Order: sequence, then structure tokens, then C-alpha cells
Amino acid sequence: MAANPEGVVSIHGKQYRTVAHRVAEFREKHPDYSIVTDLVHADDERVVVKATIASNDGHVISTGYAEEVRASSSINRTSAVENAETSAVGRALAFFGMAGTEIASADEVAAALKAQSELDAIDYMALVRANWDIIHEVKTFLIPDETGKPNIPAAREALADLDDKTKIALWRAPTKGGVFTTRERDMLKQPEKYT
Repeated sequence: MAANPEGVVSIHGKQYRTVAHRVAEFREKHPDYSIVTDLVHADDERVVVKATIASNDGHVISTGYAEEVRASSSINRTSAVENAETSAVGRALAFFGMAGTEIASADEVAAALKAQSELDAIDYMALVRANWDIIHEVKTFLIPDETGKPNIPAAREALADLDDKTKIALWRAPTKGGVFTTRERDMLKQPEKYT
């Protein structure tokens, strides 16, 4: 996630502004307003923070809440309060009218995508573990034998022991943590190239 000089980040075609940039813009344009944060809840599992934007006479202009689950990421294990505070400030600023095309900040979206990615990786590895015997058999058949050729038909037959949903879920690119190498995937998809 790289922000341009205006603090705008494009994620999946939508424009998000970083909280840091919006806070700086807010301070510049509204020196008579304040941002106050309150720790609403904190325990070993989750943190909730409220951010309030108020005028110098105490009139509440906007608020924003954010919740972080401590176990949701490695960063939240040590910095859940800080993350929740940043998100709450970002939401209060968005409701104040200082956002990109979305209420969520770039920071929130990036954190959510990272958390989803971590969960996906955990689910994927559980799937690999649950089907390791078949995966190992497929990979073993793809190793060239004494004649220098892999046994692709046997590998494909072993792979056929998996249901379609599992096969599709396992078919992740190696650059995204997939268990099969690019060459193995190619051998299974285009066996005629290797016979």
C-alpha cells in the first residue's frame, strides 16, 4: 500500500486517504477544532476506541468508533489500542467530511485485507495438512524417475482422489503460498508438454 503525495491510496479501484494525511489536513484547516480519543473498552481479547471531533467550545462535530481484536494479527497482539485509535480517528474524520471516496481509511482497508490474507493462509495450510497424503503422492509422481520422466498420469489419478472443491482450493499460485510449484502445476495442466 503506497500513498501518493496527497495521501491517497487506490485499493481495488476505490480511493482511500491515509489517516495521517487527513489529520495533518484537519489541523491545517481547522486549528480551532480538536480530536479527542477515549478508550471505551480494553481486555485481553478486544479494544474499542471512540474519537470525537469537537469545536473549541466543546460542541461535538463528529464521532467515530473502532474495534480491534488482539488475536487478529501479529500487530494487534502488541498494538491493538494504537490501531483502534487510528481507525477511530479516521472514521471521525470521514464523518466530518474528510475522506476519500470511502468512509474506511486506507489504513483500515489495508489492515482488513492483511487480516483476511492471514486467515486465508491459515485456512489454506489447514487444507494442505488435511490432504497432505494425496498432495505428497501427487508431488512424488511428478519427480522424474530413472528414465528422466515424471509419472504424470499417476499424479493426475492421485489428484482425482480429491473432490473438486478441494482441488480448486489447493490450486493456489506458488507466489501466493500454493503447495504446488509452477512446474508441477504446468505438468498437471498440460501433461502433453512433458511426455
